[in-house]
Amino acid sequence: MRWDADKYDSVKAPQIDAGRELIKMAAVKAADRILDIGCGTGKLTLELAALAGEGSVIGIDPSEEMLRKARAVSAGVANLSFMRGSAQQMDFQEGFDLAFSNSALQWIKKPEDQRTVIGKTFMALRPGGRIAFQLPAAAFCVEFFEYIGRAIKATGLEQSFEGFEPPWYFPSAEEYGALFKDAGFPAINAFYKSYHLRFGRIKDVLDWWSSAGLRPYLARLPEAKQEYFKYAFAMEFENNRFSSGGDIEFDFRRLFAFAVKPEGVFKPNGRT
Repeated sequence: MRWDADKYDSVKAPQIDAGRELIKMAAVKAADRILDIGCGTGKLTLELAALAGEGSVIGIDPSEEMLRKARAVSAGVANLSFMRGSAQQMDFQEGFDLAFSNSALQWIKKPEDQRTVIGKTFMALRPGGRIAFQLPAAAFCVEFFEYIGRAIKATGLEQSFEGFEPPWYFPSAEEYGALFKDAGFPAINAFYKSYHLRFGRIKDVLDWWSSAGLRPYLARLPEAKQEYFKYAFAMEFENNRFSSGGDIEFDFRRLFAFAVKPEGVFKPNGRT
């Protein structure tokens, strides 16, 4: 699935607000060496690099479209670099003080792949290194799947979505905690936080969902039917305009996860 990096960056992006909150919670230090997993267009990676001015930041992402934009906006930043690759393919060895990931790892659907990513992240951290992850939680938006179903029915596109499963992984805090413990983290601080979102126009709602959440659905449709489907979906959000002339409002729930790699753990070669 190809990404439109310019569109992703241009729309109102509540996930960026959550990401900035994640950065504050991560307590970035000036000398930190940071790995940004699923860095996208590099907006937050650039902010991490500014905070870790005496350290360094590497952003990794599988999308060349996203990385092209990230490299363009960060040109000249000496302590920041980018690599193309998936989180499952990471092969870093105890080089980082902080592994950061904002609203990215939900795109890795299989639990076994999530296990691989968390294990590789564990190996990428120095002893005492820490994780700060954020991703949409299970039941992240009540309206989203309900309105998707209504739009499919209203447009008569049921056949196009036969057997379709969304390509996301939305763990519970307990499920995520179990994966972290299996990887070697002795404890995880995982909790949910809900954000109340407001959009002034239907177009704003549509632009935001089209930049990410709707993309797997649109990929199932020929181009001629995509606009019809998007409009049918977006118009359902008029149900969330609670007063005449008021904003369209709905909640979005996210899962935050923090953990620290213990000192004295075994390295891959068997030495401590």
